[in-house]
Amino acid sequence: MVEVNCPVSPKVLDGLPKLLETSFARKNIVHVSQGNYIPWFKGRIWIVVKGLIKISAPRSDGDELILCFLGRNQAFGEPFSLIDDCSPLALVDCELLHLPIEEVYNSPPLALAILESLSLRHRSTELNLTVVLAKTAEERVKEFLELLATDFGKPVEEGLMIGFSITHQDIANAVGVSRVTITRILSQLKKTGWLKKLDEGLFVIAFK
Repeated sequence: MVEVNCPVSPKVLDGLPKLLETSFARKNIVHVSQGNYIPWFKGRIWIVVKGLIKISAPRSDGDELILCFLGRNQAFGEPFSLIDDCSPLALVDCELLHLPIEEVYNSPPLALAILESLSLRHRSTELNLTVVLAKTAEERVKEFLELLATDFGKPVEEGLMIGFSITHQDIANAVGVSRVTITRILSQLKKTGWLKKLDEGLFVIAFK
């Protein structure tokens, strides 16, 4: 199993919410319902106040390329990306802070907090590369689900539950194999007891 760190450090978790509450008006908070896409505006950023986001982009073959998953206090947006055609999707009901990048330049405490958040996201991206380098398709699936469970999981009696619904196609797009292969691998992992799927489309990993 790959050892991973929380994508956002305690310093950011403690400091960024307080900074947002005291320095920025609530009028900048945007509510995005589950299943809706977030606009990708030039020169503007988003900060996740509450919720979970999936960011993807189209591949040349028409399929979706999953770039990352983001949670509370993590920042994203056009100024932080070299990909123009990104599609951020709300995986659950979300609250997002919407700001022009100039406000970050004019607020050193906010800039520092976002820098740390982006730095930790970069480390998470490096760990995601280890998924692609795994030798077998099953290893890639297991390492990908372990990363999600570690970053966004909730402890339950059976193990660690990934905190949002994820489809077989999502997993296929993330690890670079077919959906049919994902279905076969997940079925095998459930037979071995490593994985459990709940009715709501949530997965529980029984770390042993």
